[in-house]
Amino acid sequence: NRAVMGRIIKLSDTAIALESFRGSEKETNPLYKDYHGLLHVRQLPRLNCLSCEVPDTKDLAFKLKRKQFTIERLHLPPDLSETVSRVSKTELAAGCGTTATGNKHLDF
Repeated sequence: NRAVMGRIIKLSDTAIALESFRGSEKETNPLYKDYHGLLHVRQLPRLNCLSCEVPDTKDLAFKLKRKQFTIERLHLPPDLSETVSRVSKTELAAGCGTTATGNKHLDF
């Protein structure tokens, strides 16, 4: 029941949720190939203050080994594509400050 779970989370100091990849489309996704699931932080403890400290990232994943449970920060792998879709400095300057007369100087 959602109402009961919401009350339990509000009464507890720390609340986390584990989301397993088993049986979902995330299991075959190459981004999650090294992990077994996601860890969602629902509530953190508030020690001697009115608000809690928010972590840098909320994207946490976990791995299961034989006798080890490892929690890591989830990050995207680097893009290794053959074509580079970067804009050159001249194209950037031309598109940024051009006026109707064709002047390429920046106007502030």
